[in-house]
Amino acid sequence: MKNFTRQESWLSKSSLEIRLIYTLFIAFALAGHLSFVLISISRIGPTYSKIVQHYRGGEGTAAPGQGKEEMAFPKEFPELLEVTHFHAYIEGIVLLVLAHLFAGVPLPRRWKLGVIALAFGSTFLDLSSPWLVRYLSPEAAYAQIAAWIGMGVSYLPLTLMPLYYLWKRSSNKEGRKKKGHASPHSSDH
Repeated sequence: MKNFTRQESWLSKSSLEIRLIYTLFIAFALAGHLSFVLISISRIGPTYSKIVQHYRGGEGTAAPGQGKEEMAFPKEFPELLEVTHFHAYIEGIVLLVLAHLFAGVPLPRRWKLGVIALAFGSTFLDLSSPWLVRYLSPEAAYAQIAAWIGMGVSYLPLTLMPLYYLWKRSSNKEGRKKKGHASPHSSDH
């Protein structure tokens, strides 16, 4: 936890074990983001009309090569609640970790706060827009599209920048072990 209290960038100064753990977490987060995009495109569709049809029900256009229209039923309250429950927990935890890692990137505070706010705000909008589309107005499908764009724009720096700085060589060797000087807490038994 002391890594998060340092004023300077600590990512490249972390131990090999910590860098590997963070790198593997980021790899899982990237896989999760990619699968989210693919599921959203294949199950819902990236357009206004597909989003409205998915949440409010109705007949839509046929998928390429299928020749028949699809019928969708309106999403019911328990289904939306279950999806929101699962996504709120998992997305909150993933964003918590990614935001902590991103806080260690040597960028101006304004940039960091902007990216973090965009990530949390667009994710919250992603959680709420299905409810808005279903129960308020089909026009809220534009909020869903905006949420997906905001998530894409913010998640790239949240994942890629920490990954870069985790493995970037530090110009200041302070914080790294010097040859012949082992940490009092390390053991190589």
